[in-house]
Amino acid sequence: MDYTQKILSVTLLAVSSLCVYPEFSIAQENQCIACHADYWEMMQDSVHTRHQISCDKCHGGDPSATEREAAKAPGTGFIGVPNKVQIAEMCGNCHADIGTMNFFNIPTDQLARFKTSTHGKRLFEEGNEKVATCSDCHDYHDVIAVDDPASPVYPLNVPKTCNRCHGNEKTMAPYTHPTDILNKYTQSVHGKALFEKKDLSVANCSKCHGGHGAVPPGVKEINNTCGKCHVNEKKYFLESVHADASARGEFSECITCHGYHEIEPADLVIYRQKCVQCHKEGEAPLNEGLQLLTMLDGAEKKYQTAEGLVKRASNEGIFVEPEQALLENIKSNVVEMAPLQHTLNKTIIGDKYDNVASAASQIESSLQKKRKDLTWRKVALIPLWIFIIIMSRALYSLYQDLKHQRQSEEDQHGKDENKNE
Repeated sequence: MDYTQKILSVTLLAVSSLCVYPEFSIAQENQCIACHADYWEMMQDSVHTRHQISCDKCHGGDPSATEREAAKAPGTGFIGVPNKVQIAEMCGNCHADIGTMNFFNIPTDQLARFKTSTHGKRLFEEGNEKVATCSDCHDYHDVIAVDDPASPVYPLNVPKTCNRCHGNEKTMAPYTHPTDILNKYTQSVHGKALFEKKDLSVANCSKCHGGHGAVPPGVKEINNTCGKCHVNEKKYFLESVHADASARGEFSECITCHGYHEIEPADLVIYRQKCVQCHKEGEAPLNEGLQLLTMLDGAEKKYQTAEGLVKRASNEGIFVEPEQALLENIKSNVVEMAPLQHTLNKTIIGDKYDNVASAASQIESSLQKKRKDLTWRKVALIPLWIFIIIMSRALYSLYQDLKHQRQSEEDQHGKDENKNE
């Protein structure tokens, strides 16, 4: 294909673009696409193209020149393919323009944050161009808005985007960085909520490590990171005996018991698996932990039992509104016990357990009484039904007698009339 044919094909492509997006004027003035039609095609759905950000904004040069040499001539600022430092600075400088970004409600501190991250420090301080920069996460020519499900930085896609590098053994080898993080995360409570339930609010890579300011949280920072979502758990932990150990650096507030990438659903099994890692058999702390386990496990079982009793009684036709109110009270206490257990306070947990036990006992005794009353009412109905049956038979017998009597009278009347004739 000669140059004239390229111009013709690109012009047709530009015209079609104008039909779809009338606001585009790039294609009318941009001669870059005469040679780079493939890139222009990739840019059609780009958020940058939609706002008339053209090739020269990133690559420099004169997009209005019709000759290749003139387009790349000295003085045009042509840089060709930018290196990673240039990419970060170009993206960062535009996105730091408050006047422009404020209109789109986009933060303007991404470059500053990026320079504080591990990626940014290795790039700007060490000159390491193997690290991720803007284009590695957002892509190059086909940059899509972050709230678009097709975007590589859409919450559902973030773990897989990070895994492009962090799952690559060759890339991670110099940093002795594990490459199985995505597999662990996928099996975690967070990963299952994200990938299976499509819950975009759960923790993913950027929620914990930051997006542009990607800093691996240390032991002291993990509590703040987890505490962004788990507010009550953090609050109650600071009231526990573990808080002092955590402040001394002897205990990691969250990961010691829950782990990090492979976080499993909060389960009472943790007491049996984790407590023994620090506390020996027979020691008071371990015994207290097992007492908490007994109360937490017992409260959950009592709730399930009470729920079953109420459901069964309802199916039997028993009026259960008071018991349902008590059941809601039990549920509230059980839910409150989950974060409260981080206090490791037997008194507080014990009070909640007592509330659960008392309400469960009330439900059981109340339903037993109602079921007993219902049984007696049914028994009391037996004589009534017997009376009704006897009376029904007596009335039916009387009806039959009256019917026969009337029939006899009618027959006799007929005979008398025949005699008179």
